[in-house]
Amino acid sequence: MTRFEKTVCGAALAGGLVIPFLLDHYTIRVAAMALYYIVLASSWNLLLGYAGQLSFAHAAFAGIGAYTSGLLSFHFGVHPGFGVFIGGAVAAGIGWCLGRMCLRTRGPYLALMTLGFSETVRLILQIEHDVTRGSLGLHVPYLFGEGLPQHILGYFVMLALAVITIVVLHRLVNSEKGLYFKAIREDEDVAAVMGVELVKWKVNAFVISSLFAGLAGAIYAHLFVQVLAPSNLLLIEMGLILAMTIVGGLATLTGPIIGAILLVVMWEIMRDVSPYAHMLMLATLVIVVMKFFRAGIFGLIAQRLKARGLIGKAPPFTVE
Repeated sequence: MTRFEKTVCGAALAGGLVIPFLLDHYTIRVAAMALYYIVLASSWNLLLGYAGQLSFAHAAFAGIGAYTSGLLSFHFGVHPGFGVFIGGAVAAGIGWCLGRMCLRTRGPYLALMTLGFSETVRLILQIEHDVTRGSLGLHVPYLFGEGLPQHILGYFVMLALAVITIVVLHRLVNSEKGLYFKAIREDEDVAAVMGVELVKWKVNAFVISSLFAGLAGAIYAHLFVQVLAPSNLLLIEMGLILAMTIVGGLATLTGPIIGAILLVVMWEIMRDVSPYAHMLMLATLVIVVMKFFRAGIFGLIAQRLKARGLIGKAPPFTVE
């Protein structure tokens, strides 16, 4: 890493540690939501940006993690501290099963199968009222016991999860395994000829992505949501994750961070305009980015930084 990159990373981390002490409770919740979407967008980016697999089930895996932990707490009294890890493990396990079934297909078939899976999960959660309480909402306890939620503590938990996610993905995509993912993304037939086990590595990417989504969904539910509803798994949630990744910069580790922060802030601003203004904003942003600068916002910034020698040709946080 260059000195500039180290400075930016250090400043970003320092800013993240200081922010909650400068904001009110509402703004802290918005900042925590941005961290939640950073985890979701970054882990989904591993699938599409690095492994080249288009999945629409990512929001469903976040919901699976949240509902698994919530149902364990609601029906069996399991402490949320254990439930969030079980939720992540269940999401990863279902991701493995779904990956084994779907990832032998290519092109639009994978996208359609994962879209069908996502809607199936949402409908099951809505219909099985006796278990999930359906549209009435499932109350889940606060992660740290009784009492009112502590927003600053919750923010730091989400910040820790986001940092862990980025560090793990950084090490992964810059390792030999990362080369396998990129080879599959570029040309599956050539990768297979060169000895890459296609299904194995595509499933591995799916499992890792599902694990982080499940953990994020479970932890965020116990910290800030506390009443789960199937509406949290609507297709607009997946569209938001997709937009964050594409607008920020696909196939980079920095892009989803930029996209998540930008779109969450814009979402909050558009709330006062119209209930559906954010949907129009997301669609417009994705169309503009895909038409005029497919590398995303970070792609535009990276070109200028590389020209000035501030970042390397293949820096850890700007993997191409």
